[in-house]
Amino acid sequence: MDSIIAFLIDWGAWGMLFSAFLAGSFLPFSSEAVMLGLLAAGVHPWPLILYGTVGNVAGGLFNYAIGRQGRLDWIEKYLHVKPEKLQRAQRFMGERGALMGFFAFLPFIGSAITIALGLMRANLLLSTLSITAGKFLRYVLLAMSTVSLTACTSPTAKSTQTLMVSIEPLRYFAEEIAGDRFQVTTMVPQNSNPETYEPTAQQMMALSESRLFFMVGEIGFERTWAKRLQQNAPQTTFVNTSNGIKLIAHGHGISDPHTWMSCRNANIMARNMLQALTQCSPKDSSYFAKNFQRLQQTIAQTHQALTATLQGKHPAFLIYHPSLSYFAHEYGLQQLTIEEEGREPSALQLQQLIETARQRKPRVLFMQKEFANRNIRVVAESTHTKIVEINPLSYQWPQEMRHIAQALQ
Repeated sequence: MDSIIAFLIDWGAWGMLFSAFLAGSFLPFSSEAVMLGLLAAGVHPWPLILYGTVGNVAGGLFNYAIGRQGRLDWIEKYLHVKPEKLQRAQRFMGERGALMGFFAFLPFIGSAITIALGLMRANLLLSTLSITAGKFLRYVLLAMSTVSLTACTSPTAKSTQTLMVSIEPLRYFAEEIAGDRFQVTTMVPQNSNPETYEPTAQQMMALSESRLFFMVGEIGFERTWAKRLQQNAPQTTFVNTSNGIKLIAHGHGISDPHTWMSCRNANIMARNMLQALTQCSPKDSSYFAKNFQRLQQTIAQTHQALTATLQGKHPAFLIYHPSLSYFAHEYGLQQLTIEEEGREPSALQLQQLIETARQRKPRVLFMQKEFANRNIRVVAESTHTKIVEINPLSYQWPQEMRHIAQALQ
């Protein structure tokens, strides 16, 4: 559903009209989400109100035409509108008939009202006028309340400015540097796959109200959505925190996106954040610089702990999804990957991996909860390795880095 809403948002006012038609008909759809996304993109509310009203009324009249056929059995079978719902709508309308079309904007019962008007063969002109009045008022209230709320909570009116990050580890770095000067929110929630994630309309609105958006730069959803997000949030500064990092390439020229899984890279990303925050709020530059120095100390201490833990340890480990390429490169380890370029391995590839692992003798097989599958168990049993769950997307970046190193002891 979110992908359809995003597609309609790209169509602007015409997307509003079409989504309103779907919502006004018997089909389950939310034109409100499209309106919120378009308002977040800076579209003026009045065209959205007008297009939304026209589309929603057209959807209601489509229901009216279906009801006018008088086929209750067809309505129940194909439109999934139960007779009890129609009877409830008719009782609600009572003797007032066409004038009750005003209430067609109500959720749950709105489509039943317009179908019931057709069944009752209510006056078409009066039905159209009453439906239009209700739909128009509904969109006016929705748009105006959204605009008012946005004005009340805009960055200029807030005591604390907002910024958004793509994933939780970036939130950790951002909060450490920004302190109490910015409220930080994350776009990709925990337990979601950042390769395929699709932002919601509410998140797109929140992004448009943020001063900054910190991205990793190479994650799947970022590559897919970056242009669209920038169009919807023209006032927001987008920052690629991986600038200056030497990327590790996988097959077909695709770079490994997990840049934050390295202490050296974490320093670079934090510095990129510091520069962006300083440019955004120069008066707080010394405050940000002090916080950055403390974060640097934390990263340095983490690096020292990892170096001590991994010194002289076995260099090879197995992993399902190749999320530790930068970690392995920094500490001289070898990452043996089950997943092949984002796909499940073939039987031949799996057998070749098992043979390689038997030669390298890894002791650990790392897995992420979102990638758990049967092949992990097969490889672990065939290579006599211990399965250890990791979470590279954890907010607790220092603890997660230490957890991975300790598992390799």
